Amino acid sequence: MSTILQTTDSASQVYALEITCPLGLENVLEKELHAEGLTQTRLGEAQVKLTTDLEGMYKACLWSRVATRVMLPIANFKMESADDLYDGVKAIQWSDHMKVTNTMAIDCHGTNHHIRNTQFGAVRAKDAIADYFVALTGERPNVEKEQPEVRIALRIKRDVVTVSIDLSGESMHRRGYRQHGGMAPLKENLAAGLLLRAGWGTDCGLTQLIDPMCGSGTFLVEAAMMSLDIAPGLRRPYWGFKGWKQHDHRMWQQLMDFAKNRKKDPTTLGIRFQGTDREQKAIAAARENIKRAGLSGVIDVTMTSFQEHEFDITPEMPGLVITNPPYGERIGDEMALIALYRQLGEWVVNNVRGWQFMMLTSNDHLARQIPVRPEKSTRVINGGIECRAYRFPLLDGSIKEDVVAQAAMTPGAQMFANRLQKNAKKLKKWVEKNKIQCYRVYDADMPEYAVAIDIYQDWAHVQEYQAPKSVDPEKAKQRLFEVMSAIPTALNISESNVILKQRQRQTGKEQYEKFDQTKHEMIVEEYGCDFIVNLKDYLDTGLFLDHRPVRKLIQDKANGARFLNLFCYTATASVHAGQGGARSSLSVDMSNTYTEWARRNIELNEFSDLHHQVERADCIEWLKQSRDKFDLIFMDPPTFSNSKKMADVLDIQRDHGELVRLAMARLARGGELIFSNNYRRFVLDEALEQEYDVKNITRETLDPDFDRNDKIHQCYIIKNKSA
Repeated sequence: MSTILQTTDSASQVYALEITCPLGLENVLEKELHAEGLTQTRLGEAQVKLTTDLEGMYKACLWSRVATRVMLPIANFKMESADDLYDGVKAIQWSDHMKVTNTMAIDCHGTNHHIRNTQFGAVRAKDAIADYFVALTGERPNVEKEQPEVRIALRIKRDVVTVSIDLSGESMHRRGYRQHGGMAPLKENLAAGLLLRAGWGTDCGLTQLIDPMCGSGTFLVEAAMMSLDIAPGLRRPYWGFKGWKQHDHRMWQQLMDFAKNRKKDPTTLGIRFQGTDREQKAIAAARENIKRAGLSGVIDVTMTSFQEHEFDITPEMPGLVITNPPYGERIGDEMALIALYRQLGEWVVNNVRGWQFMMLTSNDHLARQIPVRPEKSTRVINGGIECRAYRFPLLDGSIKEDVVAQAAMTPGAQMFANRLQKNAKKLKKWVEKNKIQCYRVYDADMPEYAVAIDIYQDWAHVQEYQAPKSVDPEKAKQRLFEVMSAIPTALNISESNVILKQRQRQTGKEQYEKFDQTKHEMIVEEYGCDFIVNLKDYLDTGLFLDHRPVRKLIQDKANGARFLNLFCYTATASVHAGQGGARSSLSVDMSNTYTEWARRNIELNEFSDLHHQVERADCIEWLKQSRDKFDLIFMDPPTFSNSKKMADVLDIQRDHGELVRLAMARLARGGELIFSNNYRRFVLDEALEQEYDVKNITRETLDPDFDRNDKIHQCYIIKNKSA
C-alpha cells in the first residue's frame, strides 16, 4: 500500500524535502541552509533532509549554492512485482500536484529484480499517471522530456519505491551563466561547496582570491557571486515547480525581488578576483562566462602562466588561492605534471604566505609535491573521478622549508632547458618560413638525456629510449624528471600538453597495440596536406616526421602518375601524391588499424576513394600476385616484423633484395621506386646496384630537425637501367 507523505491545503503546509548535493559536501549544504534560517535539517549521504514551509522550500531553491536538486517526496511503497509499481504510482492523488493539461517527464533511478531497466520503470509510472487522469477526467497528460511543467522522480532501492516531485526541474549547478558545450569544467555547485569549505563567503573577511589555473573561471564566478550576495538561482530560466499545483507565484516573485535587492554594489566590494590560464580556449570561455554572469569589471582573467604573471597582491591582506589543476590520466602525464605541481607549491609559498590554499586533485602523489602540510582534505567526485580537495594553511609551521629550498629547477634540468631553447631557436626561422607544424626539437643530443622530443603544434610528444641495463634506474628516472620539468618552461608549452612514452623495439602485433583509449586526435598540416595524428593512443603518432622531405619529393614527382604506396602506414605519402596531382594511388598495409586510418586521411583531403584506394594485404604476397603497373612507387618497410598476418618473418637487411625486385617488377617504363627504411646499420645489397640505377638520396631527405642524426633512415631512388 502506498504511504502518502505530503498533503495539500494551506500556506502553512509543512514539507519534508530531500536536498541532494555532491558527495562529501553534506555538512557544507546544511550550514548554508542554516544561514538562510532553514534549521530543521538531518544529514544523509549526498543529501540533507529539510522540513520547512513553502517559503523555506523556495529559499532552498533560490539560495543554495551547493544543492544539486530539491526533491519533494510525495509517496513511498513496497514493490514485489512490476504491477506493484504501477498500482503504487496510480494510487497517488496526482490531482493534488498537477493538472491533466500539464506536461510531465519521469526520471527513474535504480533497479531491482522486478524492474531491471530504468526506462521500463519510467514507462510503467507514466502509464499509471496517465490512467489515473483518464479515469478522473477522460484525458491524459502529455510527456515533454526537455523542460516539462512537472518533473517526477522515481527512486527504486531494493523493494521500496519513493516517488518525488523534482522541484528544481534540472540540476541546480546550472546557474544560467555558463554555456555548456565542448569543455568539461568543474560543476558550479561543487566549486561553490569547495569555496565554502575553504572559508570563502559573503562576510568572510578575505579580500583577495586567485585561481592560477582558472579554466573556464568557475571558482572565480562562484566566489564573486558569494561576495556580492547574488542568489545562485536568480538567473535560472527553468524550475520544476512552475507547473506544480501548489506553487505560489506571488510568493516566489516576492522572494526573487528581495534577492535582486539584496545584491551588493560591486564598486564598494573591495575584493580582487584574479585568474590565469595558458589555454586560449579556456580564457575565452572564462571571459564569456564572466560576461554572462554580469561580472565584467569584477573579475580579471589573463591568458598567461601563473609562473610568469604579475598578480596584483597585497601580502598583508588575507586571501585565498583555489584551483583545479590537471590530474594526469597516465604515468607519462603524471611525470609531466610533477613539475607543474612543484612550481605551484613553490609559487604559493613564495608569493602568498599567510593565505589559505585549496587544491582539487585525484592524484595523491601529485598533491604531495606541494611543500605544505595539508590541514584537512575532503573526498568528492568530480566528473566521475574520485578526488580530494586539500586545504593548505600557508603558515610558517605548515610549510616544509627544506622542500621549498630544493624546489627550484635542478642544474641538470636547467642544462637540458638551455639545450632545448638553443635547438628551438636554431629551427625557428626554418619552421616559420616553411609553415612547419610538426618537427623534432631534440633527439638524444646529450647521451645522458636519451629522449626524442617532437612538437605537434602546441603539444610536445616525448619518447624515452629504453636505457641499457648498466644505467641505474633511479638515475634514469631523475633525468627523465629533469627532462619533463624543463620542457614547459623551455618550449613555452603547457605541462598538460606534454605526452611521455617509452620507446622499445616493437615486434609483430605490438607495433599496432594501443597504449591508451583516449582517441586523442588532432589535425595537422604539411605542405597543403591535412593529417590526423594521435599523440596518446599508439607508440607512433600516425606521422613519421623524418620522412617529411620524402613526402615532399613524392608530391613533386606525382603529377599524372599512378602511385603505389607499400607498407603505407596511415597513407600520408599517398595524400602528398594526390596533392601533387597523381592520376591514382593505391595504399597497401596489413594492419586494420592503419588501413582505416589511411582511408580517413584520404577522405579528410577530399580525394575520391575511386581513384585513391586503400587495400589491406601482406605487401610481399600482394607484390607476388599483382600484375598492375605504376609510374611511382614508395616502399618504407619495417626493420623487422613477425606478425601472424604475414606469410613469413620480415628482416629488412636479409629480405630487402627480394622486396626491391618484386617492386621493380611493378614499375612502368621510366618509373621510379623510392625505397626507404630506418634500420641504422642497413647496407644495400651490392647486386641491386648492378641490376638497377640506384641513387642514395639519404642526405637530401633530412630536414634541419633531423640533420644531426643521419641514421634516422636510409633512402634511395631506384630505376630500371636504360636499354
